[in-house]
Amino acid sequence: MKVKHPLFSQVALTQDLPEHNLKEGDIGTIVEHYPMPEEEEDGYSLEGFNLPHVTLEVSASQIIPITQWQQEEIILSKLRQLSKSRQLQLEDYLDFLLQKEESEHVSV
Repeated sequence: MKVKHPLFSQVALTQDLPEHNLKEGDIGTIVEHYPMPEEEEDGYSLEGFNLPHVTLEVSASQIIPITQWQQEEIILSKLRQLSKSRQLQLEDYLDFLLQKEESEHVSV
């Protein structure tokens, strides 16, 4: 099942859009949703970004909810404070968790 972002919710860009002078993390508001067939990504129209009277069209993979973006930024900030050896330990642990997650999905 595809994730559908609600209309008028705020989202953050997951990548730079240089043609619009926008950066990853810039925040916009969803003003329209374009459902697509299951094998294709849904589309969204966004407004905001300090671009008056401009509506930007993006695919679902180009945006994430603002709360998720903020949570990821907090995690990255903490990660940057760790020593290199702790970062390597964390990377090993994350690999372990991902393998566990994958094995749980296979067994379901």
